[in-house]
Amino acid sequence: MRKFCIALCGGIVLTGCSSFSERHQASGNFEYLDETQRQAIVVPQGFTPLKTNKRFDIPALGSKVDTSLVGAQLDIRAPALIMSVVRNSLVDGNSNNVEVTFESFMAADAFRSDIWQKLNHFVGDEGYGIGSSIEGNNLVTREITSAPYFKILFGFDEDYSLAQQYQFSLNVPQKGQKAVVSVKLINHMEQGEIVSINQFSKRRYEARMLNQFLSHVYLQDNKRILANRVKSDKGLKIELGFDSEQRTIYKIHASFELAWEKLATVLPQLGFEVVDRDKTLNTYFTRFKGNESGFWSSLFSNDDDELKPIELTKNHRYQVKLNETGEVSLLSFVNDEGDKISTEEMTAMFNTFSRVMAKKSL
Repeated sequence: MRKFCIALCGGIVLTGCSSFSERHQASGNFEYLDETQRQAIVVPQGFTPLKTNKRFDIPALGSKVDTSLVGAQLDIRAPALIMSVVRNSLVDGNSNNVEVTFESFMAADAFRSDIWQKLNHFVGDEGYGIGSSIEGNNLVTREITSAPYFKILFGFDEDYSLAQQYQFSLNVPQKGQKAVVSVKLINHMEQGEIVSINQFSKRRYEARMLNQFLSHVYLQDNKRILANRVKSDKGLKIELGFDSEQRTIYKIHASFELAWEKLATVLPQLGFEVVDRDKTLNTYFTRFKGNESGFWSSLFSNDDDELKPIELTKNHRYQVKLNETGEVSLLSFVNDEGDKISTEEMTAMFNTFSRVMAKKSL
């Protein structure tokens, strides 16, 4: 239905135009292309030359300008924009390449594997397939034949054959933290023959393909978040443990994504006001407000065991950090001095914290 509406709107908008190329041209004629340089005014001998003014001289074209893009070859459409809708992604507006940068604190190999999987899922789900690939770096799609609604939207006849191939490139530095995904149109075929198109049109196609990839990642991320929220409603089991520095932590028997979503609802119930959260730092920034003793009886009205309120310094800031280790997530608290809170404090509030984390539909 959605594709039909897009096709219908495209057909309505483009009704009355005689050809695909003319829809992207300036109105009027191109007689200026036939203009030649006129001879300078010749002043007869004995007359005073006219004063000249270079104010309206047309500046010379730079070396990077494509001088063939004049007249009917000049596309007047606005430049294509790359929509960085995915969290922790950004676009460099000054870059000549069609690319997007993802940011993460994952190790370089894990980060590369994660983005590479997203690329493979995208071409698989869209039916583009993989023509060739260099594992973890470059991926070339198979020949992609445009759907009928796309042909109508861009002004091609229904029986017009349009096919393309794209190359996705992935670059992750040794330090990780940033991954750049770029797209290049490597083949553009019309009616079964490879056609050379100008840089402007090429960029529009590449931006469209990159936006498709970003939309796919965005939708998959949202599906995963919603699924984790449903799972987190069932409650999570935690236990006391130790980190590499032998500091007391909580071991949550759940994946990072699942534990992260559960904390969003659990922390306020425990008396922590969530001021901000940053998934790239795996951290919730909170201020401890505390809860009245009567709150716990209302939360666990059917339980015989009375829960003790958490006893931390009120109005102090605490960072709740979550680290991923496979199917177990490690949780720790850092005070406003930057130190992890003591073993005594972690142990004292464990019973209350674990009971709230295990509660269903919270």
